Amino acid sequence: MTLMQSINNFFTNAQQQITSLYGFQDALLFQPNEPDTARTIVQTPDVFHMPYETITIETPDNEKLHGFLIKQINRTNERETLIFFHGNAGNIGHRLQNAHLLYRACNINILLFDYRGYGKSTGAPSETGLYTDALAVHDYVRKRNDLNQEKIFLFGRSLGGAVALHLASHLAQINATPPLHSVIVENTFTSIPDMAKRLFAVAVLDYVPNWCYKNLFPSLTKIRHIKCPVLFLSGGQDELVPAPMMEKLHEECKSSKKQLVIFPDGQHNTTWLSHDYTAQIRKFLTECSALPSEPTASNLN
Repeated sequence: MTLMQSINNFFTNAQQQITSLYGFQDALLFQPNEPDTARTIVQTPDVFHMPYETITIETPDNEKLHGFLIKQINRTNERETLIFFHGNAGNIGHRLQNAHLLYRACNINILLFDYRGYGKSTGAPSETGLYTDALAVHDYVRKRNDLNQEKIFLFGRSLGGAVALHLASHLAQINATPPLHSVIVENTFTSIPDMAKRLFAVAVLDYVPNWCYKNLFPSLTKIRHIKCPVLFLSGGQDELVPAPMMEKLHEECKSSKKQLVIFPDGQHNTTWLSHDYTAQIRKFLTECSALPSEPTASNLN
């Protein structure tokens, strides 16, 4: 074999490995089939005796998102409404216990939905796809006359936090009205490249350019655009997303109303079971509702 052939073989093999790794990133990040019944069995809110509507939201690219709108029985239109962005595995049925806790403790309406390719939603997940889904769900909520449009807020956990931050950033940049009431993120990361460096601890990743990553979810950049109040909930024992990532997001957030709460014993998937968890959310929502409304383009002189 000649030197030129050896060089060609080297670069061909390297290209194949990079291509393989690039394609494998979706499988690492998006796990809609975990557990193995997640695409076929979706529990409904009546398991926890919560009144609900089954909803279908169509996206601009013709995917159909399956969800539940869980409403308070009394004074529905006076309550805050939470749009729940879940993590990278399972479906909305796996979040019902958490939703029930928030529903009872905070007296809020809750919209749960599955991203494309999750649960009973159509399509396949991708970063841009999840962003499209988030905006479609937000637009759906804004058309509901039975929900208080001044009290719509986002909640995102882990991967869902990145999706929620993207949506909040987008809405802030286009000066959407009415503005979001607030955003709550729990155990979410600064970016996928940052997570890769943490999880794989390979020195060479420090030199890998962002274009090698199929998914970026650059929350650290996007959070700088968010104007509405933001609550950061972090598990001190999170084995996946370390508290310093949440601290960095909190530091970079430019909102005049922001708060970081660290639950010392909270782990990645169990922070919501921590003592004082719902009390912190309830307190934050109450404080946000007491804030004066942000000026909009229509009422500025």
